[in-house]
Amino acid sequence: METLKGKKTEKRRFRLAAKLNLVTIIMILTVAAGLLAIVYKIQADRVTQHYYQRAQEAAWSAARVMDSRAAQYMKDCLHTDTFRKVREKAVSLNDGDIIVEWMENTPGYGIPDSVFYSVLHDSELSREEIAKYSLYSDYKEFYDELQILMNDSEITYAYLQYLEDGEFYTLADPDLGALGVGACDEDIPEFYAYTSDYQKIPATVYHCSYGWLCTAYEPLILPGSGKMCALAGIDISMDQIIRERHMFLVNSIVFVLLLTGFCILINLFLIRRVAVRPLQLLTRATRGFGKNSDRYTMDDVINVDIHSNDEINDLYQTIRGMQTRMVRYTEDLEALTAEKARVGTEMELAANIQSSMLQSDWPAFPDRTDFTLYAFMQPAREVGGDFYDFFLIDDDHLALIIADVSGKGIPASLVMMSSMILLRTQARNGGTPARVLAEVNDQLSRNNKSKMFVTVWMGILDTRTGVMTCASAGHEYPVLRGGDGIYRLFKDKHGFVVGGMEGMAYKDYELALHPGDVLFVYTDGIPETNNEKEEFYGTERLTQALNDTGSDDPTVLIDAMSKSTSAFRGSAEQFDDMTMLCIRYNGKM
Repeated sequence: METLKGKKTEKRRFRLAAKLNLVTIIMILTVAAGLLAIVYKIQADRVTQHYYQRAQEAAWSAARVMDSRAAQYMKDCLHTDTFRKVREKAVSLNDGDIIVEWMENTPGYGIPDSVFYSVLHDSELSREEIAKYSLYSDYKEFYDELQILMNDSEITYAYLQYLEDGEFYTLADPDLGALGVGACDEDIPEFYAYTSDYQKIPATVYHCSYGWLCTAYEPLILPGSGKMCALAGIDISMDQIIRERHMFLVNSIVFVLLLTGFCILINLFLIRRVAVRPLQLLTRATRGFGKNSDRYTMDDVINVDIHSNDEINDLYQTIRGMQTRMVRYTEDLEALTAEKARVGTEMELAANIQSSMLQSDWPAFPDRTDFTLYAFMQPAREVGGDFYDFFLIDDDHLALIIADVSGKGIPASLVMMSSMILLRTQARNGGTPARVLAEVNDQLSRNNKSKMFVTVWMGILDTRTGVMTCASAGHEYPVLRGGDGIYRLFKDKHGFVVGGMEGMAYKDYELALHPGDVLFVYTDGIPETNNEKEEFYGTERLTQALNDTGSDDPTVLIDAMSKSTSAFRGSAEQFDDMTMLCIRYNGKM
């Protein structure tokens, strides 16, 4: 039974037309929502600001016409245990006349008690006349002023309150009547800021048990003290305004959705015609490029009926140009590949020829016991410019040569082979190393159009005595291991490089080798090996590496040196050819 485990699910495609339409819808909705929010806020702020101003003006008018000292006096009268009991009784019986009767029997503001009670017991005065001297008269004055304000069509409620222990208590409220005197108003968070006699907050819109209200307070300040004794409050109902806002918002949203739908239909048509269809044609044509052919030809280059002067036409022309270049590149690549294969074959042949000229069968002289010899060459490229050579001039004389041609690659390898042949031929004709180098230098310098030169070290060992006659044409110092077993540089006298200038003279010098002595010669690719830090290997590391082996075996020494330079180089690229030749003189046995 086939399972779905490990099976890849194809990712669902989201077409370009859908993406473009989605972007358009998001942009339309974003712009519409932004405009709608701006218009709604401006309209709402303008209306709200009108009612803020109207409520604040009405509250200011109320506070201006009311006597703050009378309000303070009435507040003091209401804030007593006597009144609390009267109010409790009135509320329990739902009878405001009880509070009215109490106020009629309480002296009014500025009326001495003796005067009030003498009037109160005057039987000739009517109740209405007596009331003019009572607290009820003050209350009625506040009531009438507030009622006048409430006659304004915009003002819903007008009242006079005082603040005590963070609670609002009513002094006069035409809407509540006498039963509202001393009543504690509901807590409104928007007015919690009234915590001191000097606090004043602007009008605000909020929602409470009376619905949506725009409320403004204006404090009544006692003359001389600057203290707030009461607050004149104005409420304007905002229920209708809020409903109209919501209706405006709903209608606007419906309009935006209808407009968006209409824009989507137009957008679908335009996007398909202007963008999607040309891209579909271009996609189909591009997919067919080279589909049924093993190689690209000019017949595969797309040719589509796209004439729009926009980025799609730019893309079409770019693809055409790219495909044209690809066809031409393919043709050039085929030719280049063939040429590269030919050059590669020739390079391989050249490398084989070069390696065949170097001794590679070891031991080199299996029947000789008077010396042990080993050499190694590692080119930086396929072919190199370094070479080593050794051969018997006669039974008692061994020629040793190590050389480094300036440059790399094929030119250096050609100079290397010609130099090697000349040196070997001249050495077999007889003469000291200095004479051989002088003759070869003249031959190479006569027609040196390439301006390439060769550094050479050459030695001829008398295998009977151990005396080696040597000469150097600008080559590296050899390393010699004497009787103490320590490898040291032998700083011989250098002559001019071979092939640089005709008529140069070279000097011979002798090395007296004793049985067990070792001579190690090399090209500059060894000390000039560099690592990732651009540090050179150097001759100090070279002699140290030879001494660390503790050996006099040429094979061991060259192998250790190859490993040491490779470890030092690390991941850095080999820059130059590396060639080494080592001989241990054993003497006659």
